[in-house]
Amino acid sequence: MIRKYIKRILKPSVAKRAKAMKRAKTARANVRTQLRKRRLAPLEDQLGYIFEDKSILIEALTHPGVIGVSKTKVRSNQRLEFLGDSILQSIITDVVFKKFNDSEEGELTKIRIALTQGTFLAELSRSLGIPKFLSVPKGSEEIREQSTAAEDAFEAVVGAIYLDSSFEKVREVVLSWYRLKLDDIPDLMMSQNPKGALQEIVAKDGGKVKYVLLSQSGPDHKKVFEVEVLINDVPYARASSSSKKNAEAGSAKIALKKYLDDLSKNKKSQE
Repeated sequence: MIRKYIKRILKPSVAKRAKAMKRAKTARANVRTQLRKRRLAPLEDQLGYIFEDKSILIEALTHPGVIGVSKTKVRSNQRLEFLGDSILQSIITDVVFKKFNDSEEGELTKIRIALTQGTFLAELSRSLGIPKFLSVPKGSEEIREQSTAAEDAFEAVVGAIYLDSSFEKVREVVLSWYRLKLDDIPDLMMSQNPKGALQEIVAKDGGKVKYVLLSQSGPDHKKVFEVEVLINDVPYARASSSSKKNAEAGSAKIALKKYLDDLSKNKKSQE
């Protein structure tokens, strides 16, 4: 039986068929790759950068979940994410240092964190349309809605542009995405950390901020917390959420706007 099997394998016709099947498989894989490259054109338009090597962009858009599931050999975007994170930190650190030349180290660090932290990068990633082009496991399209996936893909794309061009070019492209954000730093920092922003502004006037839990209701798996924030013992705002932390942040955001409005009115009345 073994001899017959070996003879059958060694027959020229069998070898030819095997080679033909292998060539056909490779051709199908190449067609799929070419189709995907063409489909990435709208994303390149959004990014403002056309890749010389499309395979680098494809790698940047490959979610780790695809590995082990895909029938073809692919690499996830994790290595590019690592590279892109470091490049992004360098670009933003340089820009923040030069743009805010009157700020001290602590303030510069806060600004850099605001421009490179997860939530912000996920929002920027979505604004560029990156998550829509992510390769995810079949039946797991919800991954594209995850903030972590959007953030990781954003950093991977930064790394991909660097590898496809140069540091000068990736800096130019990244700053084109950030241009409007750099002019809106105060609002950005307030929206990302309203409690910290409120504490800082009130403390400058010698005031104090206090959060009071007014109520909590609902079953354990679906609690609702209502929190009120007081500035100098004066109630300023209330907010409700499924967590105490989020309720405090919500009330701080409302109070911050109201407090700044009050400061502006007082300043005008004194003029």
